[in-house]
Amino acid sequence: MQTWLELLPAMSACPSEETILAFVEDRLPPEQRALAEAHFSRCDTCGALLASVTATWHAEGRLVEEAAPPPRLFAPGEQVGPYTVVSHAGSGSMGDVYRARDGRLGRDVALKVLPARFAQDPERLARFRQEARAAGALSHPHLLTLFDVGDQEGTPYLVTEWLEGTTLRTRLMRGPLPLAEVLRLGIQLAQGLAAAHARGVIHRDLKPANIFLCTEGGARILDFGLARLTERGEDAAVTRSGAVMGTAGYMAPEQIRGQSVDPRADVFSLGTVLHEAVSGQVPFGGDNPVERMSAALRDEPPVLPGELGAVLARCLAKAPGDRFQSAQDLAFALESIASRSGSQGPPAVHPRALPRPALFTLLAVALLCVAGGLLAFGRPWKVPASGPTYRPATFQRGPVLSARFSADGHTFLYGAAWEGGPVGLYSARTERPLSQPLGLNADVLAASSRGELAVLLAPRFFDPEHPTATLGLMPLAGGAPRALLDGVLEADWGRGEGPLAVVRRVGETFRLERPPGTVRFESQGWISHARVSPDGARIAFLFHEHPKDDRGGVWVLEKDGPPRELSGDWACIRGLAWAPDGSEVWFTAARTGADTALFAVDLRGATRLVDRGPGRMLLHDISKDGTVLVDHQVIRAGLVFGRAGEERDLTMTDASILSDLSHDGGMLLISEENQIEGPTYGAYLRTTHGAPPVRLGDGHPLALSPDGKQALVVRYGERMEFFLLPTGVGEPRRVSLAPVATVLSARWFPDGKRLLLRASQEGRPARLWVFEPGAGAPRPVTAEGTGFHTAISPDGAWLAAVDESGSLRLFSATGDAQRVVPGTFPRQWVVGWDASGAALYLRSVSLPVQIYRVDVKTGESVPHLTVPARGPPPGLISVMTLALSADGSAYAYSYFETLSRLYLVDGLGKD
Repeated sequence: MQTWLELLPAMSACPSEETILAFVEDRLPPEQRALAEAHFSRCDTCGALLASVTATWHAEGRLVEEAAPPPRLFAPGEQVGPYTVVSHAGSGSMGDVYRARDGRLGRDVALKVLPARFAQDPERLARFRQEARAAGALSHPHLLTLFDVGDQEGTPYLVTEWLEGTTLRTRLMRGPLPLAEVLRLGIQLAQGLAAAHARGVIHRDLKPANIFLCTEGGARILDFGLARLTERGEDAAVTRSGAVMGTAGYMAPEQIRGQSVDPRADVFSLGTVLHEAVSGQVPFGGDNPVERMSAALRDEPPVLPGELGAVLARCLAKAPGDRFQSAQDLAFALESIASRSGSQGPPAVHPRALPRPALFTLLAVALLCVAGGLLAFGRPWKVPASGPTYRPATFQRGPVLSARFSADGHTFLYGAAWEGGPVGLYSARTERPLSQPLGLNADVLAASSRGELAVLLAPRFFDPEHPTATLGLMPLAGGAPRALLDGVLEADWGRGEGPLAVVRRVGETFRLERPPGTVRFESQGWISHARVSPDGARIAFLFHEHPKDDRGGVWVLEKDGPPRELSGDWACIRGLAWAPDGSEVWFTAARTGADTALFAVDLRGATRLVDRGPGRMLLHDISKDGTVLVDHQVIRAGLVFGRAGEERDLTMTDASILSDLSHDGGMLLISEENQIEGPTYGAYLRTTHGAPPVRLGDGHPLALSPDGKQALVVRYGERMEFFLLPTGVGEPRRVSLAPVATVLSARWFPDGKRLLLRASQEGRPARLWVFEPGAGAPRPVTAEGTGFHTAISPDGAWLAAVDESGSLRLFSATGDAQRVVPGTFPRQWVVGWDASGAALYLRSVSLPVQIYRVDVKTGESVPHLTVPARGPPPGLISVMTLALSADGSAYAYSYFETLSRLYLVDGLGKD
């Protein structure tokens, strides 16, 4: 009987895992070893497997040698930096973990220490530093939060949040998870990975042991010791060429081969984790790491039934190009399953091992099922006939601005900015939604029954000031648009032949006009999503009392008479459309937080829930046949601090908004506007070197005093209430700003005694006011209609602002003088004043944001900074608040990013 090695020259069969392991352990006779070497040189798969097995064998050998538990480095009560050790929590190959107490903030933390015996190991030290760098670049509810790093007498340590709960590995010892839990877990992990990938971090070692299930219900991804920072070069020493980096059974094939990896390797690993979670078995099993790696390279995973099985099959594709192309796409797919009540399945699925031919047959069947399911464009997922059907209609990354059906209901059009590009206009058919670009930099506003489109030409992304654009009209069949009206935000015809309704912004005032030029309603509040009823008799719209806040209600305007509110007190409300028969107005909103659902209100004010899914929905339109066009959005408002071209993301949650930056660039004043904080929001102070934030109290903060001792905040309700919150010891102090009703922004004067307010009286245009707490009412210093973005000179004598004509004006703080800086600065805002008083800093509105230094005497403008420093990623809509330190060397900004997916929804009729 000949062995396979004796037949190698004449056959193409590959060796077994046992033979490869024997080769690595040098247990083959010399002549057979020579034949094996010849095969490995010819077979790429076996050669890659050999390299991975060799690296794993050496790594595991070293771990065995060090398996003896090390002596405890720190005892309870000992100090490690400012932290007091409470107890030893565990040990691993990368060191010891302790529970410790941070006495400064009165909270428990996790203290991860690299033992002294490892501190001289270059590889382990590099991995430890790698974890600190990777974790320090991240901030997301489903990623472990890094608080601090330090060194204790040559022993490096890092400090993270202390979590209560257990690992997924421990939980799976009790058996597989129910389907609903797997979906919830998968969505959270995919969103966490997407946030990491957006910051250029690839985990590369995702497995159940690195996933923590918190007692309160959320999941965290742990251990970024093997992470690859795709935008840095320092990891070359950590990731040696040809070395296997990861855990056998969970690594993607390209990892096993020692090839370069991208975020799709993490998608593969997450697929293996979810496969194990739902079935109780790893998809690529084996008795040892060699067999598990071989299975991942050669075998197909066991086929799981149902929609989740199709999604996981795509995650586990051998070729990266056949997988989901991003973790965010995977999150969308899982959310689609979870959003439908009909997506039920057995609580656990137990696949059986299949012989190779049978497995190939079932795989072919599974692929055919996938081709007929969600993963094929335009085909619905299987749902019960009694429930709604959600069909994905877009498949790229980026924000969708608006979407509308044509009059026949079989074509829809939308404006989107895909993959980081400019806004473009697209069309698609409902029966097969493959989008076709129309070659126009525009967004769609309305489609008339006459075959005419109302479009917004060259629209800019959303920002806090609601920038407007030019309204154009064009034939639906194609042709160049004709410019009609400037300063437009919204427009609609309805389904009839009536006049166009538009929402315009004139100065600080929002106007609803029909026809254009005839004002039906105007306000200092924000008017959005104006839609004409099917019979043309009414206009429904959303009204937001504060122009910087999306809380508000649904209003309706009859042909005669003032508008009236149909449904109010929504914490977040965006998106509106009329029901086909005109009996209801449908809208997307939330009572708390920002996870909006679909509601309907009739003309008497009776409100009902239509449908709810995970995350945030945005209603765009309803066809005459009742098909609903909705957008599932993943929205994040984040915060970045930068100095000398190096940026760090200091986002706390998915709604961290910068309010102010201290003069020295060392402190950030932050508004947290997430579901945890609720409708009152939360004011936080945080150092720019990354120390934990300190909550000052309820409210939206506006400005930090020059000495850093107090902050002005506003609390929203029926009326704005204003408070001065101490940043240290002290009690909040309420202040009256009457006759001011609405404050858009505020800045402290350098003396720390006075505030400059960009504000308005009830129903009046905005202007600039000077207010000294405790010394009387605010005093106007400019005329109405001059409420621009403003900076204060270092001596407190001058205020600078760019007006609507693009002129850079200097107003005296006493209100008795002004002058104009030479030159024009259209579409720019004032950010700050140079410490010398000789120059101003201005920013552009469009992306990427350019910051210029402008000489106040000559008007000479020179580039200073560009943000984001790396250029805008897909989904970035705007850079909102931006602030500079007094010397211009440090900066901070809030960004707003949205990833959208349009869905065509049927079966959402009335109850």
